[in-house]
Amino acid sequence: FLASFKIWNEATVGGNLCLALPAGPMTSLTASLDGICTIWNPHGEVIRVPASRFVVGHGRNVLRDGALLRSVTLPERALRSRTAFRQVSRSRLGRSAAVVTGRRDPDSGETVITVTASVTRPVQLRFPHGVPSAPELTVAIDEAAPPYFDDPHGTSAWRAHLTPLLAEQARAELESGRP
Repeated sequence: FLASFKIWNEATVGGNLCLALPAGPMTSLTASLDGICTIWNPHGEVIRVPASRFVVGHGRNVLRDGALLRSVTLPERALRSRTAFRQVSRSRLGRSAAVVTGRRDPDSGETVITVTASVTRPVQLRFPHGVPSAPELTVAIDEAAPPYFDDPHGTSAWRAHLTPLLAEQARAELESGRP
């Protein structure tokens, strides 16, 4: 897992989430591990939001004026899960063009595939009965993906092509039980 100098030396997990950048590494991490964001609103209301739903678009999150992200909690079950990680960028240390994470719950067998960086907000696909077949995964991605992100680091067409390929690699790794 690689992140920029700022992430390693200056930023916080919460700050990275609040920036709501499509390639935010903490967005990828917390969404894929079923993180729960605790939000404090100015009038004392406490709200809990899945990390996969905290970022709602490029530079946009669910925080209202005056609200703050208080914490992000990762459930123990997700930390025990088998995981797979795929990432691609145009250069070795460049901004991620697509990130796909896979996770298989050790108790229930549920498989979760999370797509970030190539899309404007996290896309989480849940397969409660285990690892999906390759065709099932392809259909799920096609049905769930918001518009693919387009910027100087990659076109939306390129990202739309890469994302299912990375997802299939993660799916196959989870199915095989080998890294």
